[in-house]
Amino acid sequence: MKKLLLALLICLFLTSQAFAAEVLRTAIMNTTFNAVTTVANSTATDIQGCDKTAFFVVYDETEVGNSISAAITLDISYDNATYQDASFYDYTGSSTLQTSETISADSSYYCWFNKDLVVPYVRVNVAATNTDADDLLNVKIYLVTKN
Repeated sequence: MKKLLLALLICLFLTSQAFAAEVLRTAIMNTTFNAVTTVANSTATDIQGCDKTAFFVVYDETEVGNSISAAITLDISYDNATYQDASFYDYTGSSTLQTSETISADSSYYCWFNKDLVVPYVRVNVAATNTDADDLLNVKIYLVTKN
């Protein structure tokens, strides 16, 4: 009986280790949008080997006169040279695929890929609207992966 119990405990321990996965956070953008910079892409990231991929967008504006905003889209590539837009999910859209999200107030935005989307490279595109010398927008983006 003791041997059976010991064998079951060892199996339980090995199984829990097999299903454990590390969550990694990588900063892929820290850009200030102003009169000069109105569109930028994050660093392209190789996500091969990642089981899950998500993004946190931290939006911080300094608004003086204009009503500023940023449109967020996700781009995918098979070769890290040719990119195309990709659909994604977020909490605001629930189970509906999104192609773009516009943010217009200080906040954080969270979105993720469908787990069946098989691509080696990904980047986030940000297009700011109405920014100028004193209407500034700072966007930080973090890629979060589970390996």
